[in-house]
Amino acid sequence: MIGVVAQSSEWLVVSELFELFKTPWEQAVPGRKYRVILCTDDSYEQVDADVCLVYSSRELHGDRAAGVVVKCASGPTEICWRDATVPIYGNVGLFEPSGRRGILSACGQSIDCRSIQGTRVVRRIGYDLIAEIRALVVEGQPVANASTPSLELHIAVLRDIFLEENITFIEIPPRPFGQDFICCLTHDVDFFGIRHHGFDRTMAGFLYRSSIGSFFDFFKGRRSFSELVRNWCALCSLPFVFAGLLPDLWRPFEDYAKAEPGEQSTFFLVPFKGVPGISLEGTTNAWRATRYQVSDVQAEVRNAVSLGSEIGVHGIDAWRDRDAGEREIREVSVLTGSKSVGIRMHWLYFDACSPKRLEDAGFDYDSTCGFNEAIGYRAGTSQVFRPLGCTTLMELPMSIMDSALFSSGRLSLAPKEALELSRKIVADAKHFGGTVVINWHDRSLAPERLLGRFYQDLLEMVGKGNRVWFAKCGEAVEWFRWRRSIQFRGIRNGPEDYVSNFQISAPRSHSRGAVIHVHGSTVSAHESVDRMFDGTASIECET
Repeated sequence: MIGVVAQSSEWLVVSELFELFKTPWEQAVPGRKYRVILCTDDSYEQVDADVCLVYSSRELHGDRAAGVVVKCASGPTEICWRDATVPIYGNVGLFEPSGRRGILSACGQSIDCRSIQGTRVVRRIGYDLIAEIRALVVEGQPVANASTPSLELHIAVLRDIFLEENITFIEIPPRPFGQDFICCLTHDVDFFGIRHHGFDRTMAGFLYRSSIGSFFDFFKGRRSFSELVRNWCALCSLPFVFAGLLPDLWRPFEDYAKAEPGEQSTFFLVPFKGVPGISLEGTTNAWRATRYQVSDVQAEVRNAVSLGSEIGVHGIDAWRDRDAGEREIREVSVLTGSKSVGIRMHWLYFDACSPKRLEDAGFDYDSTCGFNEAIGYRAGTSQVFRPLGCTTLMELPMSIMDSALFSSGRLSLAPKEALELSRKIVADAKHFGGTVVINWHDRSLAPERLLGRFYQDLLEMVGKGNRVWFAKCGEAVEWFRWRRSIQFRGIRNGPEDYVSNFQISAPRSHSRGAVIHVHGSTVSAHESVDRMFDGTASIECET
């Protein structure tokens, strides 16, 4: 059992941290004995513990007593840990310790030192962990650090220190039993049928890219000859498509049913056509309005639902207005009959107040947390998390998006480069667990974009050598909700004893179980033991 000492303003973040790093903890109680406590100020001196992990960038009372000199440096900066670098967005404390240097450093100096104070070990870490977690889940990190799973690295550092101090502990990793990670295949439907477009901006772009643009792409080696021919054939077929003699070129449900055999996608559909909504700057952009709305394709929607696909809202103004959110969710739920509806905002509009507005509007989860111009980790994690201030809404972060990889003005990568960049995201998921949420837009398999071959390569790479659960977004979110429901009840014989036995319980899992991972043992602190848990019955576990 980890005892935590923190300020009252920090408890929401502390609670969320320990849902992501799912391990037994409690608010430290004076008079109880702990093997380890985590503290953000000098209050650790009031708690009986063998090991104290003290996170703070400023000098504390106990530092001078231990002969540790702290020099505060302004952030942001990067700290070095093992072979990784971890972005720090706040200040850091650089130590000139008399004790043993630890495993973290920055600017050529230690920000982690170990000292013996009386009968306890004190590990001083020179940054503000809770403030860093808050910044990640509320504001997100800058696009320059998109490829770094910063929040997961903070948890990994904490886990590493526990092991270095020979602390035995229980953890429920963020992966279903028997799986390495979860993958969600999602599709933002900005266009549904080329027939909805006359000679507008969308049609003009299609005509250019399928003709002259395709030729130049072929000439530059960015498109194959067969793709060039396919685009020219699609261009020539337009009169017959508009006459109803040939099928529409943009049929997302049919296209993805063929591209994803055996898997069901999550499609985010626009509730209202011709509505651009309000931007982050308070302006409107007519280009954001779509030429279709979900009620225009209700037969296709109901058929997709009957075949197992999930339908969510591609929101317009829900991010900024609860009433708008209620109207948008109503348009989708009336067609699908589902009481649990997710959302991803069109153009990824979002602000710090959006989660609560979406929750109040009735959404089950949001999947807007991602970058338009990069792939990776806006919140520093691929785990489903609960935004601060919410009680029911969950956030499913987006990982990889086609337009971020290939669009001009964004990464604009060649296919080989895009696959290698995506490979790192998948490798991180295998290492840390969590989700890989892929967003492949409705037109990306069709002419003129023709990203189907790359999409197949991407899915093959995701599955190759990995144990992957391909889940719809709602299923992934539900599993993480269930993981959060797991409770640890510590068994304590008296205040002078550590909590070493736990009863672990949860409602029975309706789909996949979890893993109880015990780090360390009486033989070696670096041994580990795994047990399967699905909530069917409570389990007693000893550390």
